Amino acid sequence: MHVATYIVLALAFGINTMILMRRCAEATPIKLTKGLGITFLVSIVSCLFFMLGISLGDLLRIEGSDAPQLYARTNAFISLGLAVFVSLRMLLPYLRRKPQLAVFDLRNWGSVAAMAVASSINILLTGLGLGFVNSLSGNIHWAIWPMFVSVLILGYLGIMFGRQKVEMRPRRWMIVACILIIGSAIAAVVNA
Repeated sequence: MHVATYIVLALAFGINTMILMRRCAEATPIKLTKGLGITFLVSIVSCLFFMLGISLGDLLRIEGSDAPQLYARTNAFISLGLAVFVSLRMLLPYLRRKPQLAVFDLRNWGSVAAMAVASSINILLTGLGLGFVNSLSGNIHWAIWPMFVSVLILGYLGIMFGRQKVEMRPRRWMIVACILIIGSAIAAVVNA
């Protein structure tokens, strides 16, 4: 697994965080300094869930006792299935005629913690699929830093957009994020 896969996944979930933060900051405007703290918290939780998912996937990976790479293709298809599931789970609410999307109160730290956990479930599932394909040993920095930086920067950008009520097309951004997730899973199947 190349570092490019981790960067692509980090960009996809950074876009997802940007859309969520923009929606929440538009509903409950906050100061930019508090917004930086919120995105820092969400970035840390996202990284922890990503690492947990990869570790669990590494434990659940199917391996033969004689040849460890015997079931590499099967593991890659499991990863692809989880990526498709996560992508559909992220995209379907945006395809409705009048989407009713979750909005969290950014003024309340309890609501922010709930948002961080809720937005990281998809990251956990994607990390689980990635763990089936790749072991985390020796590649821990490849997984942590792209996810942390992407979620931090794009999430903060989303808060700035929400405060200024900048128009975005969330459906198009979400389609791009889902294509990135599925594309990285297809690359894992091809490389298996």
